[in-house]
Amino acid sequence: MVACGWVVRDPADMIEQERRATAAAAALFVALTLIATYPIARAPASYAFFGHADAQLNMWILAWDAHAIARDPRHLFDTNIFAPERRTLAYSETLLGYLPLAGPILWLGGSPALAFNAVLMFSFVASGFAMYLLTRRLTGRHGPALVGGVVYAFLPYRFAHIPQIQLESMEWMPLAFLCLHLFIEGRRLRYAAGVGATIVIQAFCCLYYAVFLAVALIVATPILLLADRRPNRGAALLTLALVGSLTLILLSPLGAEYMRVHREQGLERTLDETATRAADGGAFAASPARLHQRMWARSDTAPRDYLFPGAVALVLCAIAIGATARAIAVAPRHPPRFAPLVLAYGAVALVGAFASLGPHGIGGVSVFRVFYAAGPLMHGLRQVSRFAVLGLFGVSVLAAIGAALVSAHARRFGTLASATLAALAFAEVLVAPVSADRPGGEALVRIPPAPPVYDWLAHQPGTFSIVELPFAPRGQMWQNSPYVYWSTVHWHGIVDAYSGFAPPSYAELARTLSRFPDDRSHEALMVRHVRYVIVHFDLYKPWNAPLNVARVNRTPWLHEVQRFSDVVVLAVQPDERLLTRLDDNR
Repeated sequence: MVACGWVVRDPADMIEQERRATAAAAALFVALTLIATYPIARAPASYAFFGHADAQLNMWILAWDAHAIARDPRHLFDTNIFAPERRTLAYSETLLGYLPLAGPILWLGGSPALAFNAVLMFSFVASGFAMYLLTRRLTGRHGPALVGGVVYAFLPYRFAHIPQIQLESMEWMPLAFLCLHLFIEGRRLRYAAGVGATIVIQAFCCLYYAVFLAVALIVATPILLLADRRPNRGAALLTLALVGSLTLILLSPLGAEYMRVHREQGLERTLDETATRAADGGAFAASPARLHQRMWARSDTAPRDYLFPGAVALVLCAIAIGATARAIAVAPRHPPRFAPLVLAYGAVALVGAFASLGPHGIGGVSVFRVFYAAGPLMHGLRQVSRFAVLGLFGVSVLAAIGAALVSAHARRFGTLASATLAALAFAEVLVAPVSADRPGGEALVRIPPAPPVYDWLAHQPGTFSIVELPFAPRGQMWQNSPYVYWSTVHWHGIVDAYSGFAPPSYAELARTLSRFPDDRSHEALMVRHVRYVIVHFDLYKPWNAPLNVARVNRTPWLHEVQRFSDVVVLAVQPDERLLTRLDDNR
């Protein structure tokens, strides 16, 4: 359209262009994810960090969620691990937020590895796209928003934590803040509800990220509301507070499961334990990216975490902060429109970074101690360095603002400037081809076929539990992780397992079974309804209590019922006198 010499853009054309740009951004993040996760993307049903205990645990969690929801949702938290303990799903994350994606894959016969990798690739795409949507709203520019999305989606931190799939669920943070900005701008209740909804979904993907997200919102919301010139700021804050209260009510059933386990089992981390997992200077410089490894990040000792966001991201972040500081210094009464954004997201980043330093903090001043004292949810957090996710989130937003400032000063180059920045940010942090979870870590491998013993167990009728030997001592419980993963084949109860926590009874049972087979171990097995003892002769390590084979052969209540290569299945015969005594004790 042309009117009075001015070109007037048709609103319909503008909307169509916005849609095309949004679709192109989504397609770009899909393509970049396929590149960044190669070769996982080539065979997602087969590849995994199968030697990593957390990868095996999380594949089992996804499979258990689908199994329990389809068969007995009332006992969702009463899993088959650490039998016969109850509420054992609350020993780790539930990952229920990914059930709509992983569930259909598993119900249709897909493998736990395929479900896991589908969640993984979704999280990369969704995180980048969500940050793109947020920063496009903040900057009003597509190109800088792509830069922010690339920085956030492909943070080195994410590649180092692929086995811990719950730590990949970073897509909900940008969406929560997008809803917050939309609510502040329009005061519409649906956007305030969106903030609460994203917190709920985040909690079902990663409970601790939901706590981190709540902290970030508490830090940023007052700054954004104070900077907003619209009326009724008090009413807006009250609305958000009411939504927050409703969110807590909606999450109370989930929180109650964790609180009950915390209360009954006493599962928590001490401040001394968390201090050993806090971030340090080395963690903020560490990265698994190939370029960073060649330049400075290669080390003989494993860092406490991988928290370097990338040089491109830091330079753009510095540009945003520097431009804001200069503009305020020149005209303190008329700060630039992006100043509140830099202040809000800078505050979020600082709080996250300082909290990640753990109980010692800096000079004895610790943000984390404040959070630890606030409630028991923080008492289960072992890797305090993960608080730095808020720092990485804030840096990503600031990087997009910095990219917008750079693009504004390079108008001659138009979209090329943003495209170049996005390409540099992606190339700098590239890990592909993904071969290990971190330098010197667990290798990416093809998952082996199920050992025959588990197929045999799947065909044994009735409800019972099994014990698998070797029985790992408490300090090496990761050795039990294959038992947990392969239980997806048969779903019988397994006594020795692996998770974020273990029940207090585990250590005593390990001591008891170190003398297996004797009367006390027989009693312990019967209390736990154990029908079979599976002996994996090929899995014994120096720290495992050796098995007295000669004594096993002489034990009247043990009978060999099946033998495979390096595996023997022993049936446990009940003792009527022992059963009577156990009943009397009850």
